[in-house]
Amino acid sequence: MDQAQILSTYAAAWAITQRMLAAARDEEWDALIEISQDRENLLAQLMQAQPAPPTDPRQAAEMASLIRSILAADQQIQSLSRAWMGEISSVLNSVQVERKLLKAYEFV
Repeated sequence: MDQAQILSTYAAAWAITQRMLAAARDEEWDALIEISQDRENLLAQLMQAQPAPPTDPRQAAEMASLIRSILAADQQIQSLSRAWMGEISSVLNSVQVERKLLKAYEFV
């Protein structure tokens, strides 16, 4: 991969990350998972290419900006998904309590 392709790959990862953030904001968790797999595949290709750091200062600045944007969006996605995971945990806990109650009353 040349530097232009690397920068293009980071830009594509940023575009996918924006879609992931939109899905998280809309609480579309299945879509978030699917979209995140697309980004994972894209970034795996980038890591496999083992790109050298850009020598052009403008490209380096643009790449750094894209990476910072991706990381900031990831933090927002994690925050939104933590709230969802808390809700799921509450539901699962109430189901466990319900099962215990049902089991306890089976013997009565």
